[in-house]
Amino acid sequence: MKNIFLLFKKDLIRFSNDKAAVMLTFLIPAVLIVIFGSIFGGGSGSRGKIPIIVVNDSGVEIADFLVSEIDSSSSLRSVKTFTDENGIVTNISEEKAKELVQNGSYPAALVLPQNFFSDSSTSLNFKYYYDPRNEIESQLIQGTIQKTVFTKIPKILPLLMQKQAESFLGSSEADTFKTDIADLLSSKFGMDKDEIIKSMTTLDMTQLTQKDESDSSTSENFDIMNQLIKFDSQQLVGAEVKNPGVTRMVGGWAIMFLLFTLTGTASSIFEEKQEGTLKRMFCMPISRSQFLFAKYLFAIVLGMIQLLVLFLFAYFLYDVDIFSNIFNLVFIAFVSASAAIAFGMVITAFAKSLAQANAISTLFILIMSALGGSWFPVTLFPDWMQIIAKFTLTYWSVEAFLQVLWRNTDFVSLLFPYVTILLGIAIAANYLALYLFKKRQVI
Repeated sequence: MKNIFLLFKKDLIRFSNDKAAVMLTFLIPAVLIVIFGSIFGGGSGSRGKIPIIVVNDSGVEIADFLVSEIDSSSSLRSVKTFTDENGIVTNISEEKAKELVQNGSYPAALVLPQNFFSDSSTSLNFKYYYDPRNEIESQLIQGTIQKTVFTKIPKILPLLMQKQAESFLGSSEADTFKTDIADLLSSKFGMDKDEIIKSMTTLDMTQLTQKDESDSSTSENFDIMNQLIKFDSQQLVGAEVKNPGVTRMVGGWAIMFLLFTLTGTASSIFEEKQEGTLKRMFCMPISRSQFLFAKYLFAIVLGMIQLLVLFLFAYFLYDVDIFSNIFNLVFIAFVSASAAIAFGMVITAFAKSLAQANAISTLFILIMSALGGSWFPVTLFPDWMQIIAKFTLTYWSVEAFLQVLWRNTDFVSLLFPYVTILLGIAIAANYLALYLFKKRQVI
């Protein structure tokens, strides 16, 4: 038994001394649990609020009530004003809302137009402009709006039904219809006849805004509600995309696998060192800077080939359009590969061994992929996570690929901030890597 305990203790010491193994065993799962938990089970208020433009042009009390309900939503953050380049804050108009959705500033806009509701209205009329560049985000926005409307509006349905009856039957026949409905509900269900007639005649905002725990929205009510609550939905971006699902996600997965490939390429320096290849090369008239530059150049070419192969697979298998904006796609692939190999060089220069380099790179790649939008829309994260996400190269690469494939953005629009930031990351990381290589004498 003593020997078994000593062997157990030996393995425990070996494990605790292996920082890479400890990191892979505990740190990575813990961080990913925090990220996943913030999206799927983080408790009230932990998930980030998705911004949505809300324009209220109706000027009626019921519209103000609905806007206030959207304002208090735990999933949406309503935006009503816009600050221009001169610092002037103005209310967002319907046309400005469409422009902001089209240029990618916001994912959607809900407009309550002038004909939203009036005394002669037979329905509530909404306008909804959206850019479904992230399917989860788009579904969450639409679901939250529908839930808000369908759970707060049922008390106005009798009035809208009466208006519908008047438009089809005429005023006198509609009055008979109203009386017959009231008599039926009163005799069969014991409801107050006068209250029924009142609900079908006038809008009682006090009753409408009163909290009622029994209110619920079920699928059985939707067919009726669709006649009384009308959404004029218009997709402003991506309507012509043949396979939107794959088009949205291919860039995120491509950059994640690119990072694994190029960090592996950079850390192969350790293998060459162990094999003695480095010593034999440096016996030749080759400087260390030339060796690093050749390694860097090879990794960029390999990374671009990998990205283009992945995009070609997406083109042939899923009909993703990569050729209508091919120049910008190749350019973003170049700057993304440059930033990725620079990141790999920093890891290699910092690590003491191949195992440590692999552990550190795996840690950072998985975290950056989860935070940077490769797996989920960044807007689903808490606000503090969204701020951290913008310090990852995956965030800017994913956004850049979305701009090219989803929005067909031109070259000038890509330069800032996407290309500028990615090249900035590449330059800063390369400088740090060269400094560490020289200081630590890795090669």
